[in-house]
Amino acid sequence: MRIIRGIHNLKQINFNSVISIGNFDGVHLGHRKLLFEVYNMGKKTNLSTIVILFEPQPLEFFKNHNPPKRITTFREKIKYIQLYKIDIVLCIKFNIIFANLSAEQFITQILVKKLNVKFIIIGTDFKFGSQRDGNISLLKKNSKKYKFNVIEVQSLYINNIRASSTNIRRYLSEHNMKLAKLLLGRPFSIIGRVVHGDHIGRTLGYPTANIKLHSNIPINNGVYAVKVNYKHTYFGICNIGVKPSYTNMLKNKILEVHLFDTNINLYHKKIEVLFYKKIRNEYFFESIQKLKEQISKDITIVKKYFHIFNC
Repeated sequence: MRIIRGIHNLKQINFNSVISIGNFDGVHLGHRKLLFEVYNMGKKTNLSTIVILFEPQPLEFFKNHNPPKRITTFREKIKYIQLYKIDIVLCIKFNIIFANLSAEQFITQILVKKLNVKFIIIGTDFKFGSQRDGNISLLKKNSKKYKFNVIEVQSLYINNIRASSTNIRRYLSEHNMKLAKLLLGRPFSIIGRVVHGDHIGRTLGYPTANIKLHSNIPINNGVYAVKVNYKHTYFGICNIGVKPSYTNMLKNKILEVHLFDTNINLYHKKIEVLFYKKIRNEYFFESIQKLKEQISKDITIVKKYFHIFNC
């Protein structure tokens, strides 16, 4: 899969294409339904497949002081999209110039002139253009003039719940990991490189692997039952927060995960932490002893959740 960053790096494509457009935040089951249609149409017609993404995501640009929480980073999106054997991901920088591009200009200058679109496959609620007047109807209106086909993919509902990034963010904020997993088609996860911490966990008898977090993660501070993927899958307990029990309380959130029954060295390694259940909120402890006692209780709860019976 080829990744093109920015329209300025996109030369006119000299082949016809099947295209889909969107934020694809989370690459949830609704997105995967759409990507499957793109893959199938590309295979059926022997045309190249292209997915258009935006960075930052449009609402991150327009609401930069209070943007929606992000379910997946750009790299994580790429990881999931490439499972569908997409030929090209075009990542468009969403800035004031692009935001002022009209829907008609987007169709003519990018989809037709630059990408030679023959099939565009999009969701029912897709909107684009400076006035947000670009939609299915406008695409169909232009399709005859510019000789491309529009395929509308209906929203996916699971147990009468629409698979959408908005719903997933809501469930994650409500600590409903089960419903978030249902719509994602997998547990919510955070991928990051392990960094050195203050080694307090080790002194308490619970060494942790630490990942620095961006400020816009969609889950709240607290203690979670997790699994960790690194070559193998490990069970563990994770804390997200700022360590309020210490005088040098952190300014930025950090993820700390303690793996059960293993002593693997993860420093500088990239790991994936999968979230299954929130155990409790993060809160202040008056003493190290009380913190140790609570950690022991938390681990017992997590092991019982995962049916690990050596606790």
